[in-house]
Amino acid sequence: MTATPPTSPPPDFARASVHHFRSAVLATGARWQISADHLAGLAAECAIKAILISFLGSELKPNGMPHHPEMKFPHPTRRQRNWDGQHGHLPALWEQLTAVAHRRNDTAAGLLFSQLLWENPFADWDVGDRYCDGTMLTKEHVDRHLKAAYDLIAAHEQARILGTGTLV
Repeated sequence: MTATPPTSPPPDFARASVHHFRSAVLATGARWQISADHLAGLAAECAIKAILISFLGSELKPNGMPHHPEMKFPHPTRRQRNWDGQHGHLPALWEQLTAVAHRRNDTAAGLLFSQLLWENPFADWDVGDRYCDGTMLTKEHVDRHLKAAYDLIAAHEQARILGTGTLV
C-alpha cells in the first residue's frame, strides 16, 4: 500500500488579494514603500485572477494554474510561438483581463469589468522591483497601485455579493 502524497488546496485568489492588500496598507503605514508596492501588485494580480475565474470563464488547471480555455496569450517566458490560455503575471495579466472582458462585453460581467480597464495602472510595475533600492519608487506610484488593487477587489466583491457580476 502506497501513501498518497498530500495535495495542496486550490488557490483562493479572492482571499489572497484581500490579504495582500491589507498587508500593503500596513507596509505603507510603516513607510515600507518597496514592500507596499510589491504587495499592492500581488493584491491586484490575485484580484484579477479571481475576477477571471469567478465571472469571465477562466478555470484552474489541475496544477492550480489559472487559464482561459478559449483564449490564447503569448507565454511570458517562452517565445511567442508558444501561445496558450494560461494567465501570467502583471503587467501582462492586465492585458489578458482586458482581452477576456472585452470578448464578453455581451455579458453583464464583461461590461462591469471592462469599466475598470481604461488604463493599465500597473504598466510600470514589475515583481522584480522588490529588489530595488527604492530611489525610483514614489508615493504616487504606491498610491496608484494601492487604489487600483482596491478597485479590483471591490469590483470582485460587489459582483460576488450581487451574484450576477453586475453593479445593479
